[in-house]
Amino acid sequence: MLFFSRLQLIYGHRFTVQWPDEKTIKLARREWAHEIDTLTVDEIERALQRAKAKLIEGDGDFYWPDVGRILGLARDNRAAGHKPFQPALPAGEAVVNARRKMARKGLAKARQALGGAHAE
Repeated sequence: MLFFSRLQLIYGHRFTVQWPDEKTIKLARREWAHEIDTLTVDEIERALQRAKAKLIEGDGDFYWPDVGRILGLARDNRAAGHKPFQPALPAGEAVVNARRKMARKGLAKARQALGGAHAE
């Protein structure tokens, strides 16, 4: 309820064009309920603040209320899938050799199972 009420305040007329009556708003709420319920109030607030800032900046992706895009703004701090990992030291020689040994064993088992000519 909070999410769509705030969307209506932020987007005004564009909200009512996209969802012209209570029936379409109810359908949209039902469709997005699970995703919205997984967020905390603070995450919802952060997403809406970011959407409002993008709207003010003139970002065309946020000209119309796009629930999925706005919810994505709340999640960008949750997962590291979009962020590069911090540089780490290379694996030591012992680790590299152990990985090679396990890989060779796995390949040998696969070849044997497939009946290849190079089965060990």
